[in-house]
Amino acid sequence: MSPYLVIPLLALVAVIQTTLLPIFLPGPVRPDLMLMLVVGWGVVHGGGQATLWGFGGGILLDLLAGTPFGLYSIAFGSIGFLADALQTTFFRSNILIPLATIFIATLMVYIGGAAAMQTLGYPISWAIYIFNIVLPTAILNTALMPLVYWALRRLDRVVRPRLTW
Repeated sequence: MSPYLVIPLLALVAVIQTTLLPIFLPGPVRPDLMLMLVVGWGVVHGGGQATLWGFGGGILLDLLAGTPFGLYSIAFGSIGFLADALQTTFFRSNILIPLATIFIATLMVYIGGAAAMQTLGYPISWAIYIFNIVLPTAILNTALMPLVYWALRRLDRVVRPRLTW
């Protein structure tokens, strides 16, 4: 997909996730729009683009979120790489694959990010964090993923070149 479309899309999602969602959903559990976008595009389109989307979107989140720089870019780039590996015709047509992928990806990103933050000296109460934030966020992301997946499949039909005979 053209970088002229991807960069504004990632910037819009990063701004919505870091500024608007905390206003409208003030609790600790919010959907992770960038993660759903990266995982969804990796499963739908593949071809290494989700890795770039994850890294680019992660850099934007690093700039806006206030966490240590590189935390999101490394996590989302890695998740994008794994989501790209899942893209095949079978996986693209099966709705259960994106649901399982987003659930596992949410667990990996949130637990890995908390482990990195603890390594940097931030205190983490693991039981409270996992049961009050990570699992509810994973469930929320999984519940919203069909909407994101449907939108990304439509976008893929528009941007993917088709063979004409």
